[in-house]
Amino acid sequence: MRTAQQDPRKKNPQLRGKRWIRRAGVRTARENSCGGWVLLCAAAFLAGYLPGMGLGRGGDTPWGQQLAAYYLDISQFSAWLPVFTDQIAAAFLQLMLVVLCGFSTLGQGLLPLLFAGRGCFLGFCAANVASAAGAKGIVTYWLLSCLPDLSVLLIGLWLSGHALVLSRGLFQDVFLGGAPRGQLGTAARRLSVRAGTAFLAACLLSVFCSGLCVLLARFLL
Repeated sequence: MRTAQQDPRKKNPQLRGKRWIRRAGVRTARENSCGGWVLLCAAAFLAGYLPGMGLGRGGDTPWGQQLAAYYLDISQFSAWLPVFTDQIAAAFLQLMLVVLCGFSTLGQGLLPLLFAGRGCFLGFCAANVASAAGAKGIVTYWLLSCLPDLSVLLIGLWLSGHALVLSRGLFQDVFLGGAPRGQLGTAARRLSVRAGTAFLAACLLSVFCSGLCVLLARFLL
């Protein structure tokens, strides 16, 4: 009779513990890497915001004046549905760009540029509004426009950490001889689930922020 082969993990119970510790270590390292990437994208946003303020400080460009007039126009906040539609469309566009960067081999470089460009645009708008309407204008702009933008920004930063994992795996698969087996499929599924969660959160925030904007606009404009 053949002797039944024993599972090496049963022979050595420490083996299972070592494998579990190794997997937990890999997971922790991946999470720390994503956290550092989120901080990098946040720093890119701030790095773009400050130059944007410098570009719009004078408030003498026609485009900047048009933006200031747009953000201070009470007709833009007269009804809830148009405000909600604008906010959810902007949120969908921003989050979709983050997801597309995750499915690109160059996403590791494109994501910081995306957040830096977003910061530059918001800084440019803030400087033009401040030049056109002073302190009251900048408070109005922050409450009515920047508050929804910043909420979507935080969701996008959270999503960018998961987009990085997939983009890095694609880069490794194309240029470095292949990613570990199963890594790309797992990263793609994880990003898809996180993207759905992000879109749902952005939708709920848009419902709240659009109603708040319509209410505050009656007192601020």
